[in-house]
Amino acid sequence: MGVGFPRVLVNCLCCALMALACCGASSGYAGSYPEQVRIAVIDDVPSTVAGMALLNEAYARLGVDMQVLVLPSRRALYLADRGKLDGDLFRITTVAEDYPNLQRVDYPLLQGGLYAVVLDPAATDLPRHTGRRLNATLRRGVLIAEQTAETLGMYPLPAESYEQMRRLLEYGRADLALVSDIEGLSPVSGPGWSHLNRLPEPVVRFTLYHYLNRRHAQLAAELAVVLEQLEREGFKAHILQEALSRQAGQAR
Repeated sequence: MGVGFPRVLVNCLCCALMALACCGASSGYAGSYPEQVRIAVIDDVPSTVAGMALLNEAYARLGVDMQVLVLPSRRALYLADRGKLDGDLFRITTVAEDYPNLQRVDYPLLQGGLYAVVLDPAATDLPRHTGRRLNATLRRGVLIAEQTAETLGMYPLPAESYEQMRRLLEYGRADLALVSDIEGLSPVSGPGWSHLNRLPEPVVRFTLYHYLNRRHAQLAAELAVVLEQLEREGFKAHILQEALSRQAGQAR
């Protein structure tokens, strides 16, 4: 079986990490903020769980309850940009170019790299062009993968899940898969992908930021301060270690 991260598993992991997050320090901040924010997330991505735990604690310290809604990627951005939702969990820095009503929380949430996965076990570089565009399968809605495929002149083959991506690669429909690894958290870490070759160097590195609708500009500024504090305290490292440990357990 391939490593998907179905919604029920994401929910279970989220509960465990949220319980850990609740052990953090109580709020020492004052401000006029909403009692609750609704934040869009996409599932099937293991780093989502760590991001949710970090932001849950950050919001809690400001006295704000964070609720999450699982939505398709571009619909999530559209609703957050239009103010129908309060924000989006995390995105790359260029997201604001197409969604001007989104306010970036100016402290990095997570760091990542986009890697190519191929069938050839001896490969160390991207496949060569053979008179046609390379077919690159990618998770629908992962903007960094979509943008990178376009920049490199590849033909994108969007998939609805990582399981589907793996099958496209195995059946020869795709020359490579573009997969994100975020702080060591990867949806292709399990035994279902062990016969495939993830190339050693990332195609591109990126930073993920939390985004809010611009009506929450003051809240975004305060969140940046709190996120910096969580990293300085070691809370972020602890959350990531918990997530990595759970990923390793799922991969066995």
